[in-house]
Amino acid sequence: MSSKTEATVSRRVASPGRARWWILGWLLAAMMINYMDRSSLSIAAPHMIDELGLTAADIGLLGTAFSLTYAFFQLPGGWLTDRLGAKPVYVMALGLWSIATALMAFGHHMWHFMVSRVLLGVFEAPVSPTSAKIVAEWFPPRERGAAVGVYDSGSKWGPAVAPPILTFLILGFGWRAMFVILGVLGVIVAVGFWVFYRSPEHDRRVSAAELEHIRAREEDDNAPTGHIPWLKLFTKPQTWAMVLGFVAVVWTLNIFVTFLPLMLNDIYSVADAALGWYTAIPFAVGGIGGILGGWFTTKYSRMRDQLAPLVCKRQIAAIYGGALAVCSVLVGVTTGHFVLQLSAMSLALFFCGALSAVGWSIPADVVTGSRVASLGSIQNFGGYFAGSLSPWLTGVLVTTTDSYLVPFLLGAVVAVIAGIAYLLLLRAPIRVTSNSTETGNPTP
Repeated sequence: MSSKTEATVSRRVASPGRARWWILGWLLAAMMINYMDRSSLSIAAPHMIDELGLTAADIGLLGTAFSLTYAFFQLPGGWLTDRLGAKPVYVMALGLWSIATALMAFGHHMWHFMVSRVLLGVFEAPVSPTSAKIVAEWFPPRERGAAVGVYDSGSKWGPAVAPPILTFLILGFGWRAMFVILGVLGVIVAVGFWVFYRSPEHDRRVSAAELEHIRAREEDDNAPTGHIPWLKLFTKPQTWAMVLGFVAVVWTLNIFVTFLPLMLNDIYSVADAALGWYTAIPFAVGGIGGILGGWFTTKYSRMRDQLAPLVCKRQIAAIYGGALAVCSVLVGVTTGHFVLQLSAMSLALFFCGALSAVGWSIPADVVTGSRVASLGSIQNFGGYFAGSLSPWLTGVLVTTTDSYLVPFLLGAVVAVIAGIAYLLLLRAPIRVTSNSTETGNPTP
């Protein structure tokens, strides 16, 4: 037997088990429900406008209210997760945001819907930091990238499957019933998670060998050294490069999540029966973009192994930002040409998903493990804080100009700024020497 074959057999024999990968099913399901609940407003928007006299600006304002609330509650959500543990926070968040979704069914005035969307933002905020904490508990360092990629794909698959499913519910039962059904689904998943989820130490499916594998601590030769105080992260150009880069992701995603069905209905008068399927296409392409974008980034890093991983990711992120800008312009200028505009929308979400995948892989290359989650939360907070303006601003511009051209040209400018920020500001990891490390530095 050759040495190569022997090594392969040895690896198979030493396989610690795969029970840990099944936990991603819960995280993926919750992430998909999370984004279906966000997308529900855009699916119901045409019916709410017709029945209640709301405007596109009102729908945009509701989207901004959610996004702004979601942004502000990012950091408290992460703190609460560390304080109470992942399981109780995850269950409470999923159950309560599902109730907030169901409350939309009982609204009759703008302020009713505003309260529901604000509550949705509050209770959905912990999902990302809590999911990251669960992955950290279940996966060793070298597997966490793949694990995060699986559950984070739900942020694209959710909006992809939402249009046909939610449109079917609206046509069969009405838009109010749709919100109730979504809420009940979320509560069921929350109860299931509470009943079946266990930590690795208490899960009977996890063997001793797999538990040892999960608890392994591997050294990453490319990780920066030293510990930086939390507040000092805000003074670093690398942090602002990541924030500006993620603004482009959130800005673009928010426009499509809030307005895509309304655009197709307004511009092309797409029938309700077909609206869901056409809306699903760009989001499905976006999910593929996230997977392929992450894969290509890894491939490029291996091809350019003479460069540091952060340098490769900076270059790729800038390319994705430029491509997103071009596609945003194409979305605006192809109005009136259904196939061309739908194709441009799909490409825009493809590069939006690719840019998101790169963005979430960068924090571990910039700071040490003790600050990766903090830096990622700041990135998400900044992205959603600025990106929360896009639904409101898009609604105002559409109402004022009766066109979607200007909002997408503005989105192109935001994407160009993101690419430039990655190139100019993200030039090296944050390094802190032992002499400058402040109180709170973890014990070696």
